[in-house]
Amino acid sequence: MCEGRGLPCSLGRRMSSQHTPPDGTDDYTVQQENELEALASIFGDDFQDLRNKDPWKKTEVITPTIEPPEVHLCLRPKGLNNGQGCYVTVDLQVKCPPTYPDAPPELELKNAKGLSNESLHNLQSELTKLAVARCGEVRTPTLCYPCCENASN
Repeated sequence: MCEGRGLPCSLGRRMSSQHTPPDGTDDYTVQQENELEALASIFGDDFQDLRNKDPWKKTEVITPTIEPPEVHLCLRPKGLNNGQGCYVTVDLQVKCPPTYPDAPPELELKNAKGLSNESLHNLQSELTKLAVARCGEVRTPTLCYPCCENASN
């Protein structure tokens, strides 16, 4: 079931794929770009859109195509920014498929500092389960909270 909608994920996908805004843009693309704006606003300097970093992903002006989101987030304990007295951090790399949010993103924790291997493994497992459970929802900000909570403890 897709949490929050009370619908099986397959039904949620069917509904999302049938809806196209009047201006002709793809509904997935609109949702993805809105989420990127929110992430940039929430995380500031700790947010990177990796699509801008890969020279092979550059698209020509003549035929613009928008790639699904691929982002890097530096996560810290709640209340700490830019490494202020921060002894625990982890980077979360999120790579979304073209049908995100109806399909879960690929999640990878990197550059962990101050977390045991066991904690890192448990966090990765929790994030993967949460990503699947939130099928059909724009969810990257929600996935960051367990990381920040874990780092706070």
